[in-house]
Amino acid sequence: MFALNGDELVDVDYAALLVAHRAGGALATITVARPKSQFGLVDLDDDDVVHGFREGGQVSFWVNCGNYVLTTEAIERFPDRGDHESTTFPELAGEGRLRAFRHDGLWLTVNTPKELRVACDHVADHPEWLA
Repeated sequence: MFALNGDELVDVDYAALLVAHRAGGALATITVARPKSQFGLVDLDDDDVVHGFREGGQVSFWVNCGNYVLTTEAIERFPDRGDHESTTFPELAGEGRLRAFRHDGLWLTVNTPKELRVACDHVADHPEWLA
């Protein structure tokens, strides 16, 4: 079963996500992405010499971007109250039963008014998203 957060715009390849989930044999597979930094990134070396700046660059770590494939067993382990991202997913990870699917495409979160404007602009510029 696919599950999606409702406050994200993504272009995840869901067929590839499902193939990766089935091949991995986990109870759940989460899609992860590297977010764009809201700050300018500073390139520096081990001696603290600055070599440049990158505006809007992607950070180097992966985060959950809210698109999942879940087995029935994984869903049954979701809490009646609380957050599966702080309960079920860490438990599955501790058991080695959680996999990740890396997504390098579009991922726009809609958590702030600014992010909502960016998402609205994207949809306005890409009306095929509404087709």
